[in-house]
Amino acid sequence: MENKINLKIEGDHEFGLFSIFVVELKKDNTSLPIFLTAEQTNLGLEDPDEALEPIMELLNILLESGFSVHQTIEIVNGDESEQQHEFISNFDNRVDETWSSEIQKIHIRFSNLEDPQNSNIELESIGGHNFIIYTENNEISPVEIMNKLKVIFNQN
Repeated sequence: MENKINLKIEGDHEFGLFSIFVVELKKDNTSLPIFLTAEQTNLGLEDPDEALEPIMELLNILLESGFSVHQTIEIVNGDESEQQHEFISNFDNRVDETWSSEIQKIHIRFSNLEDPQNSNIELESIGGHNFIIYTENNEISPVEIMNKLKVIFNQN
């Protein structure tokens, strides 16, 4: 079984900065868009050298949990600057190999157990990396997001 997850990172590259607004996890025939909040996006704007900071914990969870990540970058609005071209050459079509020889369970839970349909989703790796998927901007329900995550993470 292949344990590779395709991670498409979409955002704008303007004024020398890459701002991520959505990432898409895809494994086999299952894909899931994860829309970032303004607060998450801003993490990448604080330091131009840390453009992937908004999703670093998500990447760490995947890599620590037995998944290799094939990362692609899609620039929606770009300035075609030298910085943009350098960013693309450094981060597009990149494969990061897993840190683990076997799949480790990723803890997936609703932030509000009493009301999953109005809940965010918290991911935590066995090593303590945490990432929150804020669901209010997503077109699919938190329950549907949870189900897709379980398929992608081999936990169904």
